[in-house]
Amino acid sequence: MKVNSVLLVRVSSSVDKNVEHPQFFDPPYALKCLQAGLDKQKDLQVRLLDCWIRPMSVSGLLDYTTTNRPDLVVVSASSFDIDVADEYVNELKTQEHPPMIVGIGQGFYHHRDRTQEHSELYDAILLGEPEQEFFQLYDRMRADPSATADWRAHYRKTFDEGKRFMVEEPDSLVFPSYTTDELAAYQSIFPVPVPRRVVWGYLIATRGCPHNCMFCSEVMRVSTGKRLRSRSASNVADELEHLARQGVNICSFQDDSFSANRKFMQSLCEELIARKLKMPWMARVRVDELNYDLLVLMKKAGCVMLGIGVESGSERIIKAMRKQGNGRPWLELCRQVFGWTRELGIGTNAYYVIGNPTETREEIEQTIRLALELNSDSIQVHFYTPYPGSAAWDQYKDQMADSVSKQLYHYARPLLSVAAVSPDELVKLRSSFYKRYLFRSGFAFRHMRRYGLFYLHNPNIFWRLLGIRKIF
Repeated sequence: MKVNSVLLVRVSSSVDKNVEHPQFFDPPYALKCLQAGLDKQKDLQVRLLDCWIRPMSVSGLLDYTTTNRPDLVVVSASSFDIDVADEYVNELKTQEHPPMIVGIGQGFYHHRDRTQEHSELYDAILLGEPEQEFFQLYDRMRADPSATADWRAHYRKTFDEGKRFMVEEPDSLVFPSYTTDELAAYQSIFPVPVPRRVVWGYLIATRGCPHNCMFCSEVMRVSTGKRLRSRSASNVADELEHLARQGVNICSFQDDSFSANRKFMQSLCEELIARKLKMPWMARVRVDELNYDLLVLMKKAGCVMLGIGVESGSERIIKAMRKQGNGRPWLELCRQVFGWTRELGIGTNAYYVIGNPTETREEIEQTIRLALELNSDSIQVHFYTPYPGSAAWDQYKDQMADSVSKQLYHYARPLLSVAAVSPDELVKLRSSFYKRYLFRSGFAFRHMRRYGLFYLHNPNIFWRLLGIRKIF
């Protein structure tokens, strides 16, 4: 098959349009990686449409596709926008000369359990991490036009078997590049102790997470599987410099658990220090993977903020989540690590989940009290959401109508409660959680004393965060 042009699309959902919680959109990492690799092909036109940041209806997408007539379309979809992807692809396939279509993203796990007939619309679906396997598929597409039935049958088989592809050689991936407009659109809403206008960059240093958290899903992850695959420290530092040349001045490591490979973390910090890179950065970590000396090293290497999943203040819920680690009580570890970060001056954003299976109102109250005690710089409160692809999905999918399962979103009003409280009560409890945290004595003064200069240089982030008032 001759491929002269490729269109990469992340479709947009109607589900998240009415979400009152402040949020931001990070880049479609897999699509950006595919774009970077395809851009190196000779005589190939590559376009990327991210409808999360520039919403486009299905009719608009069809008009765009008809005008540009790509030979290959790669559609990325999550479970809450899979209907949009299917509608778009269904319309494309009715055209006289439809393009080849490849589906990627967490949303296609939904097809395996609920809507098998829609998967027939796609010439191939790549579950898991498509960044390397896609180019195997791409080469097969172009090699022999008469072999289309062979590779289609091959990828139909991998999909039916639930095979999740994995990036085995992360150092081999081409560094993505971003336009000025993209850098402006992918702005994090985390306040950081950096007194200047920030331009966020994002990268993935390690893939895989060795833990067994029940609620975790690939809609919340950037990688697949438990096996850790780390890039070399020099390769990651090279990409940081690549981002800096594009105007990025602060970076967020989007690894599922940046601290999972301690040896890699140490070597990366040492590499950043040796290169005298001055770019501040943040990452998501687990409290059972940190120690004081490692935090000191991270601070020296430029760490200014850590996102930490505390999840719950109830030991019973923590055990049910399978969140325990290294033999010590989870809440004890949280208290220790948050104490260390305050001592070292590293900012913290704490993640909490309410509405967990069988969770009571009193256990949610325990979580609120723990949050007040840990006193992180900011918090995010999510609703428990059994996304397709997670262990929780396997447990609760039979309780959900098809229409409900496609509208699950951890920031939106829960359509299903598996807790001992109703969806309406969960909404009220989240509102109470934020009110008690943000309106307590002295919090605003302490927060502005630390982050006032940041907000002065980044007023757009301040106003977006003020949107939290909508959930009150």
